[in-house]
Amino acid sequence: MKYLLLFIVVIVGLMLHKKRRAAEEQLPQDRRRAQRLSPPEPMHACTRCGVHVPASRCVWDAQRRPYCCAEHARQG
Repeated sequence: MKYLLLFIVVIVGLMLHKKRRAAEEQLPQDRRRAQRLSPPEPMHACTRCGVHVPASRCVWDAQRRPYCCAEHARQG
């Protein structure tokens, strides 16, 4: 009896694994790339308020100081 239960659990597990793999293969290529983890991005503290912001979202002034938004950059 316990072997029958073990057999059923293994079969159900294999079916779920196969179903998940089939769903992953149907995703478009660019979406699969987007699901992968991107490398970490450097963070910078806003010169005015100290909030940490990713480098790609920083607003920079003429002296290359990072700010979290344009308003803080204007205020200096």
